[in-house]
Amino acid sequence: MILQEKLDSGAVIVLDGATGTEIARLGGEMSSAAWCAVANKTHPNTVRLVHEEYLRAGADVITANTFATCRHVLAGAGLADETVAINTRAVELARQARDNVAPSRPVAIAGSMSNTVAWIEGSVSPDPKYYPTPEQEAANQREMADALAEAGADLLILEMMMDIERASLALEAALATGLPVWVGISASQAEDGSMIGWDISHDEPDNIAEGYEPPTPLPLDEVITSLKAIGGDAFGIMHSSMESTSPGLDVLFQIWDGPVMAYPETLRRGVSVERGSTIGHETFAQACRGWVDSGVQIIGGCCGTTIEHIRAMVDSLPDGVGPRRTA
Repeated sequence: MILQEKLDSGAVIVLDGATGTEIARLGGEMSSAAWCAVANKTHPNTVRLVHEEYLRAGADVITANTFATCRHVLAGAGLADETVAINTRAVELARQARDNVAPSRPVAIAGSMSNTVAWIEGSVSPDPKYYPTPEQEAANQREMADALAEAGADLLILEMMMDIERASLALEAALATGLPVWVGISASQAEDGSMIGWDISHDEPDNIAEGYEPPTPLPLDEVITSLKAIGGDAFGIMHSSMESTSPGLDVLFQIWDGPVMAYPETLRRGVSVERGSTIGHETFAQACRGWVDSGVQIIGGCCGTTIEHIRAMVDSLPDGVGPRRTA
């Protein structure tokens, strides 16, 4: 892998920030069912621009806009038959950005895989019309992983893994490609202070559709231990609140001794993506510097994290860590 020497040496790798919320912020089309997935087709220049700006900010890794492009998610937007084409296009746009902005710098393209599903309009709750059976989900994840690999992704990054059963399907599909796989786990802090898999009831209560009963989250250590047994080259805490990230990392460090990632969301709880109110750049940058000092090797941001957040983060890193941003 392009960045393997950095990983092996313990050097810090700069991950990009949010893709979906930046596409929305810059005017790209968003789907009520498939979120930012349609922008690969409708607003390719915006998607490419997001990647380019993260590279200028100093990212070593840019993440293709494929968080919500699995077949059963695209089905909610009427695009299931374009699954391979949309995933291929996403990787192409990231590769074009790399060629345009950082042709001489070692930059990796990550294909994003998640276990998100098509949403009920106005919520982030699953639409039962498009919810896959385990067999369908396994096949769809394999299709997606293969499409990303064939399109030229350098690694696969699993995002918002929060359980065991569904996360295992994505992880097994990713590992079957032979590409490096980074496993991003989302976490919440329960009322008693214990760490659990991401809990929509706690973190996004206003975005739950009427009548939907979210699954009971599992203890975070159980999730990490089970997924670690399957495989993966790096593990991390991502798409978790700033407050949940540190205790989530504490749990991860006790179980996993390989490269560790951290890329929290910076949206303020209860604020919609469209309104875009986020944790301040300097607050985010200082937290990231603290996580790096504690042993995190791969650092970036998730939902709400803007290009400006990543610029501030890169500038906060110790001298010689990460590329300096190019302008």
